[in-house]
Amino acid sequence: MRTTVLILLGAALSAGAPAWAASGADDSALEEIVVTARKREENIQRVPDSVTAFTAAQIDDRRLAQINDFLALTPNVHIVSDQDPATNIISIRGIGSNRNQAAAVAFVVDGVILPDSDAFTMDLSDAERVEVLKGPQGALYGKGAIAGAINMATRKPTNEFAADAKASYGSGHTYRVSSDVSGPLVNHTLVGRLSVSDYSTDGNLVNLYDGKGIDYDRHSKISGRLIYTPIEALSFDLRGSFYQERGSSLWFSLVDVLGTTGGEITPQDARTRPDLNGPHSTWRQIYDTSLLASYDTGAGVLSSITAYDDIRVRYREDLDQTPVPSVPDTLQTRYTHSYSQELRFTSPGDRSFRYIVGGYFQNTHRAVVTGATIDFCYFGIPIPGPCATPMFELSGNPVSVPLNSTSAASKQYAAFAQANYDLTSELELTLALRYDRVETSQLDLLSLIQDEATFSRTQPKASLAYRLTNDAMVYATYSQGFKAGTFNPPPEPGATFPLVVGSEVSKNYELGAKTEWLDRRLKANAAVYYTDYLDPQIFQLDALSGGQVTINARKARIQGFELELAARPLPHLDLNASYGYTDSKIRDFDGTPLYLGQSLPNMPKSTLNLGAQYGVAVGGDALVKGRLDYYRSGTISYQDFQNNADPNHFLFTPSYYTLDGQIGIENGHWSLTGYVHNLTDQHFATSAYSRYIAAFIFVPFGKDPIQTDPGRLYGAEVRYRF
Repeated sequence: MRTTVLILLGAALSAGAPAWAASGADDSALEEIVVTARKREENIQRVPDSVTAFTAAQIDDRRLAQINDFLALTPNVHIVSDQDPATNIISIRGIGSNRNQAAAVAFVVDGVILPDSDAFTMDLSDAERVEVLKGPQGALYGKGAIAGAINMATRKPTNEFAADAKASYGSGHTYRVSSDVSGPLVNHTLVGRLSVSDYSTDGNLVNLYDGKGIDYDRHSKISGRLIYTPIEALSFDLRGSFYQERGSSLWFSLVDVLGTTGGEITPQDARTRPDLNGPHSTWRQIYDTSLLASYDTGAGVLSSITAYDDIRVRYREDLDQTPVPSVPDTLQTRYTHSYSQELRFTSPGDRSFRYIVGGYFQNTHRAVVTGATIDFCYFGIPIPGPCATPMFELSGNPVSVPLNSTSAASKQYAAFAQANYDLTSELELTLALRYDRVETSQLDLLSLIQDEATFSRTQPKASLAYRLTNDAMVYATYSQGFKAGTFNPPPEPGATFPLVVGSEVSKNYELGAKTEWLDRRLKANAAVYYTDYLDPQIFQLDALSGGQVTINARKARIQGFELELAARPLPHLDLNASYGYTDSKIRDFDGTPLYLGQSLPNMPKSTLNLGAQYGVAVGGDALVKGRLDYYRSGTISYQDFQNNADPNHFLFTPSYYTLDGQIGIENGHWSLTGYVHNLTDQHFATSAYSRYIAAFIFVPFGKDPIQTDPGRLYGAEVRYRF
């Protein structure tokens, strides 16, 4: 893969082509943003939903390459990485998921809904546009869009030759190289694009046990796209990618947080580095391909999207997270493969009545196999054989134990429709409805018990948008979302968790305004919302079996608001600001007073982003450009609902901030940029669990596992376009 990247880089640098216009050129108005949030191209200011979108120019200017980069700039959205690089928790307005649970967010790439969150965190360097839709989006995106949706469009091939190449190097011996080539293969009939990227880092967090970087990672991606247009009305869009990663499994530092601060993870706690002796490695491989066929009938466009995804993850970690080999090895493999087919008909967009109707089918298989090596002697559990336990040495009698291992299959059937009608020239009514039916089965590989269940839901959406002027709109929206239920492993005798976990439902009420001012030099959007969150799925670790399980809490309510501003007061000067506030409260956990009034975990109470970018022309067509970005997170709760005896004591990260900066020079062909992340070297936790999440391991140590940010990072990037 690296050889391929370097060959393409060389080809790019040796070729010649027309100049390109530097981003942030002397256009005095803000860029008009076109999105496909409602499955047709529309100006973002006409969509009656809260949507944050990133254009190609913004992606380039801010060097965004992974979903974490985009979500950090989006109000009321947060991502937590956990366990291994593929495992992530994306929370939008307080609704998220957890380990081994289906995502609460639909992730869509070129119209294809990814079947598993294990693919969400792969390289996104081929992104042309990323849209983050907040609030339930089930009416168009179906089950899993209970919190919102992420809609990504990759770069389209061009009918003129175009290419670029870039390389960066930074702290932790981190480098990234990528190249992109596009052009006609058969003029005006067949065009293609090829993108490749390669990333490697030795890591920026030192493992105290061996003095090496514990957050090392190496991944490569190659993606291609072909568009064939035999006649004007008919087109075929074939896309595919291959991604491979070898890196660390994620790590935790052990700190006595509950015993010292009662739960607050202080900056000093967050300076604690990992100290573990066991393996920590991840291998991930993702194949995906899709074919979009579109035919313009004159009365509308008939579309077919066929997709296949293959996602494989294997990770090992030191489960006890210490230099003591009490649980010296854990191995988990996850394998997901999925086929999907969507058919839809989209009416023309220039009429007062517009509609979309369609059907969807997805067939998914997912297998998870987990096992651990445990030295029971460390826990005082008698086993046959020797049980000597000198510190930092195995007793000589570790036992391999199979854990939570399942093979699951699901078939999803859906039908959906959306209608937009201009009641007057200023007033638009939108009605949408989707019905999802999910037939699931699971074979427990340890007991060989198989179970089946069916989950279904009708998800409505209604919006009324009133255009006050050509530059101002207000709207009211009601929408629902749904996440299908799942299975737990067959419970041990005396266990309190159910075999079948119920579905989640969200019901959202939203009022918003979208405005532009001063000939599109200023944009201001705002929204307030209230959400009823029913039967949230809560992660638990079963004390009897050691297995990962899920239970349903009963009800939570969420309310909040968000504000986004963008301005271009002068040519080459761009300003942006956003603020989000989320207040969530558990209203009923399990029919008892436990956890009532507490906030939902893994979501900041507030998020604030401030950014400024300014360019100064220097001789010829060169531009010196600098950028500063300030981010502030409110308090984040890591309540894991495992300490029933003392439910009000849980871990949390207090408010913190980061400051990022970059400065560079560019002209029509090349750019050179230096950058720094977390300039002031703030220290904070990015994830945490109390010791009660795995009490038999961490309570004897008197420590709580926390995951820490690496601190200040810096580097430089060079780019050539032609």
